Amino acid sequence: MLDTIVRQYDTSWCCNEYSTLFTGNYDLQIILDALKQQGYTLRAIDMNESIDAFDFKDCFGLLLNITLDRPFFDRLPLVSSWTKPGRHWLTIKSVDGEHYYNLDSKLSQPRLIGSQTDLKDYLNKLDRAQTYMYMVIEETMAEKFSSD
Repeated sequence: MLDTIVRQYDTSWCCNEYSTLFTGNYDLQIILDALKQQGYTLRAIDMNESIDAFDFKDCFGLLLNITLDRPFFDRLPLVSSWTKPGRHWLTIKSVDGEHYYNLDSKLSQPRLIGSQTDLKDYLNKLDRAQTYMYMVIEETMAEKFSSD
């Protein structure tokens, strides 16, 4: 699905600004378009907003874009020119309404974060200057989650 959306913006097969060859590192616009097709949108959490002020029970999940340490690949000129700087998307979701899980594809299995309080502690420990946080919400609820 995501590669199909990428081709709507750029038909080149390997080098474009919307995805990175073989890594699945998609541009935010591609992710937004995919979510829109499913009736969802994103609400960015600004680095200056307090995580503790949010109630995550009404959102479908969280999408985070974090820095990724790639010491080997970033030293190879050819590889580093084909890939975007070391960033990685991961998802956090509650599957039962009570417990939140880190669904990072780099993990061998989902990792329990815990309750909403544990989730807020987890998010507060991240480097907010280097981490982009988004709530995945139903489009119909976007106004409820708008930032002032």
